[in-house]
Amino acid sequence: MALMQIHFFSEALTECNSMDVILPAERWNRETYPVLWLIPPAGLDHTAWMRKTAVEELADELGILVVMPDMKLSYGTDMVHGFKYFTMLTQELPELVNEYFPADLTKQYIAGAEEGAYAALRAAFKCPENYKMAICFSCGSLTDEILSGSKKEQAANAFGTGEMENLKDTDYSLHGLLEENRDRIPKVYFAYGSQDVYVRSSELLAEKLESGGKNKIQRLEGCLTWQNWFSLLQKILSKEIK
Repeated sequence: MALMQIHFFSEALTECNSMDVILPAERWNRETYPVLWLIPPAGLDHTAWMRKTAVEELADELGILVVMPDMKLSYGTDMVHGFKYFTMLTQELPELVNEYFPADLTKQYIAGAEEGAYAALRAAFKCPENYKMAICFSCGSLTDEILSGSKKEQAANAFGTGEMENLKDTDYSLHGLLEENRDRIPKVYFAYGSQDVYVRSSELLAEKLESGGKNKIQRLEGCLTWQNWFSLLQKILSKEIK
């Protein structure tokens, strides 16, 4: 098992950034590996999934290359007041990972939690050809939320406004992207808790996703935690990756 912390210069960001990468080469010795992109909630860095979950064991169990980039407070966007994190995630990093590692870019999966789930879904909806599946926990389209405090300030940098209802007719709305690309988007596994912070947007998006027969939606009781997110991630990937 190799765990690598990569510091790289990003042309998209025009500055240095970091990502953690797990490669279970000793056990699997594959020519190429499926790729799992893991996005944390906003405000957490590239180490979050490593520190909070047993993602190393998951990589070893399934024989997958796990990539965890630092997305800062971007919400997965090309920020209005900031840097081009969406471009980095969907264009620059796949090329970089393919150059550095034995990656199979025909088998990419993208997963995230809370704001990271929004980022993962938006990437999958805007670039459906990139991914076989999007796995999303505890967040729907943020354009359905009413943000306050620091979240509203963060959103203003990412989206240009903290008043999310103003973005409903833009490509920041997952509802619009879903309708535009419904026949092209990859499978979606979507899970949320009845007391999650973003339960409002989760419930609204779940209704739209349920009309697509290939998607799986789970509504659980309570507020989902890292333990819940990882357990669900492990179960769905164990079924998907052979």
